[in-house]
Amino acid sequence: MPIVDDSRRIDDLRIVLETTRALQVEKDIDALLNLLLAAATRVVGADRSSLFLVDHATAELYSKIAEGEEGEEIRFPMGAGIAGSVANTREVINIENAYDDSRFNPEIDKKTGYRTHTILCVPLVTHEDKVVGVIQCLNKVGGTFDGYDIEILEALSIQAAVAIDNHQLAAHYLDKQKIQASLGIAREIQAHLLPGKTPNLSGYDVGASCVACDETGGDYFDFFTEDPDRLGVVVGDVSGHGVGSAIVMATARASLRALRSTLTDVEQVVKRLNNLLVDDLHHGRFMTLFHGSLDYSEGIFRYVSAGHDAPIHYHHAKNEFSSLDSTGLPLGWVSEDDGYRLDVEEISFGEGDILVLMTDGIWEAVNEDKEAFGKERMCDIILRMKDRSAQEIVDQLFEEMESFCGQQMRQDDVTVLVVRRFVADESSKP
Repeated sequence: MPIVDDSRRIDDLRIVLETTRALQVEKDIDALLNLLLAAATRVVGADRSSLFLVDHATAELYSKIAEGEEGEEIRFPMGAGIAGSVANTREVINIENAYDDSRFNPEIDKKTGYRTHTILCVPLVTHEDKVVGVIQCLNKVGGTFDGYDIEILEALSIQAAVAIDNHQLAAHYLDKQKIQASLGIAREIQAHLLPGKTPNLSGYDVGASCVACDETGGDYFDFFTEDPDRLGVVVGDVSGHGVGSAIVMATARASLRALRSTLTDVEQVVKRLNNLLVDDLHHGRFMTLFHGSLDYSEGIFRYVSAGHDAPIHYHHAKNEFSSLDSTGLPLGWVSEDDGYRLDVEEISFGEGDILVLMTDGIWEAVNEDKEAFGKERMCDIILRMKDRSAQEIVDQLFEEMESFCGQQMRQDDVTVLVVRRFVADESSKP
């Protein structure tokens, strides 16, 4: 260790302390890095310095701040070059002649016209043993970097690492808060895309609910009043969940509503919607959709099901259940010109009958033992609640699903829509 007079030690410690205080209050990352570089250059007597930060997501180092240089961000892999080696090994590198070291890249000198001779590179490691970057000082004025330079730069690097890590944590927190706020707005917008109330039909009762497993989701339901005696219902499920699925859902909803303004035939509406989605959906996304039209004066329900999960039909007169199976492929895979086909089916909807349209998120929900909620359990609930209102049936299905799942987080969005026909002696909705 070279002999260093007390006055220099005192001056250097004062610089480190002043820099530490400044770092604690500095909020701007570029200003913070400039403070560090100025202090590093001064305490070791370098001509200039650079600071590289670690991007752990890409295993790269990057720098926007380098004394004496201006330009675009520089990125290179962890382990590459001198700075990359220091970040990888967390060991100090002190080079007396850069051009004699195989790790040195002379291309930057050629590009800038600067001649590098000596290099001192120190890792920035937090108290939690996390490497956040490296400081690299170039060209010691009047000689080569020595043991004292390493000692004082390491003292500064500890403070630098803490300051950078705190700033990154704070920035990450603020970014997360902004994202959460944006998602909250998106969730509010999406909630307004769903019907605000269920239709009021003579002789029938309708209930529905939709809950996303994230802030936003890809499930969808809607109602269409076609004429005084008919009601259109639709339930859709975009593959996946989250923001991407929510955007597709909103697009499908807008397209479907536009199509319904001129068309009432369920087959033509869904075929046209499929053609639109084929052009819009990419990367394996698709949408299942059930669209039906209830003639409530005749008790006839016509429907198409584009790969959608089979609705449950409770036949009151027979006291039994049946399923409304799919009548075509999901939407967004192939266009009508490429062979997309969709069949129309029809069922009688008698007094006391209940139709439960849903997305697979409810019966596929699992508990902590990985047991599925299942359709058999759903049928038991429907049978038990068959004399209650449609909305009470919906609410009970959700309540028992949540109780069944316990602490196990749901992995998919859940939508349930129930249509129930009154029995003859019901003068009003139950």
